[in-house]
Amino acid sequence: MTVVAFSCARFTPADLNEFETVAEPKLRLGHWAGVIRETGREHDRLLVLLPGVDRPVFRFERDGRGRYSLSFNDRSGWYGIGSGGSAAECLSIWRPRPRTDRSVSVL
Repeated sequence: MTVVAFSCARFTPADLNEFETVAEPKLRLGHWAGVIRETGREHDRLLVLLPGVDRPVFRFERDGRGRYSLSFNDRSGWYGIGSGGSAAECLSIWRPRPRTDRSVSVL
């Protein structure tokens, strides 16, 4: 039996599920127009399109070392806005933060 090693540059099914939990509500609510997947030998990328914008604005990527990065494109180029050793860690910037009770208690 021949076993083919899984490339470190490819998203795993768990990675894609993690991205889907972030993307689904944004797509459903119309905040995102679509997502394009771009795969190469040294990377696997998900490019996020916004309504009315003619180019990808966000890029979620796994590189050949298995590291994750999240970038923003402001027409001048790509700028890192997140990174991590897991998809969840990298995408945490897009996760809702728990609400904190800002009321002040007076005794």
